[in-house]
Amino acid sequence: MVLTYTEKKCDICGEEFENSDKLEQHKKESHQEKPSKKPQVSKSSRYKATGIAAAIAVVIIIVVYFSDSTTSVGTIQGVGCDPLEGTISHIHAHLDLVVDSKPITIPAGIGIKPNECLYWLHTHNTSGVIHIESPQLTTFTLGQFIQVWDNTAGISPTFEDVTHGDKNIKVFVNGTEVKDRYENIKLSAHDEIVLVSGNIPPLIPSSYEFNGL
Repeated sequence: MVLTYTEKKCDICGEEFENSDKLEQHKKESHQEKPSKKPQVSKSSRYKATGIAAAIAVVIIIVVYFSDSTTSVGTIQGVGCDPLEGTISHIHAHLDLVVDSKPITIPAGIGIKPNECLYWLHTHNTSGVIHIESPQLTTFTLGQFIQVWDNTAGISPTFEDVTHGDKNIKVFVNGTEVKDRYENIKLSAHDEIVLVSGNIPPLIPSSYEFNGL
């Protein structure tokens, strides 16, 4: 009896084998994909990446913190509030308020948040002097100051309360009546502004002694 065998050929490389077992063994040894090795990351690279991530996190925290602390105070009609008085624009005006023929004291502390900040328009005492101290060159109006007045916590009375919401307040600047609404009056250096609700008094101040301010 003559023994015969059928050659088996690898369908990948074309090599011939005498039986199926050897063909399968060949495929396993020569053609089976080997698992790829994960790239090794050096310790120094890991430390560097961790350091960068930590630095980014710190920067984000700082930005968020100062952003929150800046915006939490907010602005009033475009008037900001800063920890220190501004020096770019530093002028003073004076306000007299007369309601029903009686002079009204302008409250001290308008626009001041103790241990926090000062609005760019504020008062330090009851003299009626408006301090305009801003970190930018900007022209402010009496309307902005009055909004700061009415929105400063702890200040009493408010302008709205004192004038009883009078919409026909008469305005005098440096002794001359101005035919405009008081909200639109610009605050200029050493202006003497008089607001009258009710009867106009016989004498309207035309100037104020700022004593070096």
